[in-house]
Amino acid sequence: MSEDKQVRLPGYQQYSVPKGPNSHCSMILVRATILSSEVEPVHCGDGEEAQAVRIHLANDNIVVYNIYKPPPKRLEAGDLLTQATQELVLIAGDFNAHHPTINPTTRMNQDGYYLVELLTDVPEITFITTGNQNTYKEEHGASHSSPLSSFQ
Repeated sequence: MSEDKQVRLPGYQQYSVPKGPNSHCSMILVRATILSSEVEPVHCGDGEEAQAVRIHLANDNIVVYNIYKPPPKRLEAGDLLTQATQELVLIAGDFNAHHPTINPTTRMNQDGYYLVELLTDVPEITFITTGNQNTYKEEHGASHSSPLSSFQ
């Protein structure tokens, strides 16, 4: 989606990174009645697309990340994990990570191994995608990822 083709959903604040030469377009939608602000994301790796929005709750804040990791790139989660030890962080995205823990019918790749190792080494991280959810689809010659979750 280019900047001149913005999609607007009534009742939602839209934070988006437009499609560009090095961007595939990403978006975070927050209900308009919830106070939120865009923040600079921590470094997640060279070539990664990351955006972050701080949601201001009554007694706390949560930073929501939307990350796209293209297949040839490597996710660097050190800064992100450091931030997660200091405040509430929700991380969602397309990591191109394949591992039987994530999807029992797939073959493991290096990104999948790395992601599962992070989950094992840092017990404070909770992985919400189960092997029963198919988040990648190919239809009519095109592929797309479906949203993993939404919350109000």
